[in-house]
Amino acid sequence: MSSSLELSKRLRALTDEQLSELASTRLTNSTSIKDYFDLADALLTEDSILSAVRRLPLEQLLQLRELASTGKTTAGAQLTSALEHSLLGPEAQLALYPEVSAVLLSATEKLSPAKADKPSKVVKGSELRDAAALETALSAITSLDELARSIESHHVKELARGGLSAQDSQRLAPLMPSAEITPTALLALGKLSGILAKNSGWWMATEKLDGWLHLPLAERWLAVTTAWSASLGTDLHAILSTESNWGPELHAWLEVHYPLGHDWLDADLRDRLSDAELLGLSSAGSVTAVGRSVLADDWKAVNAAIAAVVPPFAEHVFVQHDFTVVAPGPLTPTDDVFMRQLCVVESRGLATTFRITAQGTNHLLAQGTSAAQILEHLTSLAATDIPQAVSYFITDLGERFGTIRVREVSGHTVVKASDLLVLRTINADHALNSLGLRPVSEDSLQTAISAGIVLNALLDAKYPAQLEDANGTIIAAPVHRRSIELQPEPVSPHVALVQRLRGSREAATTDDATWIARQLDVAVREKSILIVTVSMPDGEREFTIEPKGFSNGRLRCLDRTTEVERTLPASHITAVRPG
Repeated sequence: MSSSLELSKRLRALTDEQLSELASTRLTNSTSIKDYFDLADALLTEDSILSAVRRLPLEQLLQLRELASTGKTTAGAQLTSALEHSLLGPEAQLALYPEVSAVLLSATEKLSPAKADKPSKVVKGSELRDAAALETALSAITSLDELARSIESHHVKELARGGLSAQDSQRLAPLMPSAEITPTALLALGKLSGILAKNSGWWMATEKLDGWLHLPLAERWLAVTTAWSASLGTDLHAILSTESNWGPELHAWLEVHYPLGHDWLDADLRDRLSDAELLGLSSAGSVTAVGRSVLADDWKAVNAAIAAVVPPFAEHVFVQHDFTVVAPGPLTPTDDVFMRQLCVVESRGLATTFRITAQGTNHLLAQGTSAAQILEHLTSLAATDIPQAVSYFITDLGERFGTIRVREVSGHTVVKASDLLVLRTINADHALNSLGLRPVSEDSLQTAISAGIVLNALLDAKYPAQLEDANGTIIAAPVHRRSIELQPEPVSPHVALVQRLRGSREAATTDDATWIARQLDVAVREKSILIVTVSMPDGEREFTIEPKGFSNGRLRCLDRTTEVERTLPASHITAVRPG
């Protein structure tokens, strides 16, 4: 039986995911493939076979060479899996198609077994290094929180050439734990954890972010680390488990154990190693104790290691006279959310400095929290009495809350104030000239600019402005995000291939009949000579023919033996071979 025919039958039985994976790993271009026979032919080409073979480690290559040359080998589970899912050998037997054997023997001709690997040595006295790596990782996770919060309110565009714009990089740089760590590196961690996603080149927060921000610091780190472990796959997991040095020694190991090339995994390996450094799983290229535990799936040891370095929640904060609030350690998720609503973050880390602002206080007031409740929560957190200036500031904002209101009416924005003197002050304020406010009544100013922009301008100018709806009810100020235009993600060429293959099935014909029809059609185009077996009333007969045309299930051909033109029903042709 032809290799293409047998392989096409196997391809029909694969799932959509298996077909897509085959196309992604073994084909460079799938646009010309219309049916399973086309795909089978493409998979049996030299380039496609090499794409599969070069992904196999040295030990499996040597076993396959033995199988190709002798027909026998000792196959382990990994080799059997490679034959079943990548090389797609003949079904129900440990064998290779002739085309695969030929390519394999040529590619592995000069290979020889590798010397035994030396066992990796654990560096003594590395406990302090490992603890420092984990502490740095916790700072990175804290910075990831800040980055995700920033992106939630202000989406970030990734440039076509890669990286972020200078403006976005400058805005996000202060959120980084150190100058060596770039926003792009933390964006990759955010994508890995599922709290950030990229659509049409735009980075944005996902619905998972809110739940993430309410997790303790250790659990956030553990969530990213678990996602990192799951992203490795079988190949990368085996590779990273071989060496304690993830630098030059690891690359030397790859050269030996993947002798046909490893560029197909270099990009993924580089990304995972970069993530490992950020997560404290390695330090300066050497795997840490917690990194070894993650690779060994020893999550009990992983939890114990992170618990040893995560500081306990800070029970108190220190409220200063200059409106700064210092948290000596991480706050509980509830207290952290409260402080971030009330304040802006001035410095980040395991110890954080906040600053109480009028904007934050007004935001809480707009959500229905009274000034007394804000002071009560802050007092419960403070290690000492709240300074009088801070208490007066919050109380005063509470009393003035709602005295200046902003409302959108018929496409215009109206500003009203209960104190007419304040309204005249707003109208005369040079800092607000760009708003184009003009009096329309004794207690109202109007502008064509949107309510959100007017509200933010008033708040920036220290006016206790609030947004209200059409009924006069105070509402929280909306979050203004950068306007973006999302495009539908393009259909993957591999998905499109699977869709074409599924649509090419013809229930009325068998694989053998379709294969024969395909061979006849090719012979007509190439003007080749065939020997066909035809089922006749008195039995089967063979004809040596030169095909002339094939349509509507009938083959017009020249009988080379009698030089008579015949028309043969394709349904009566049971076998075809070259003449």
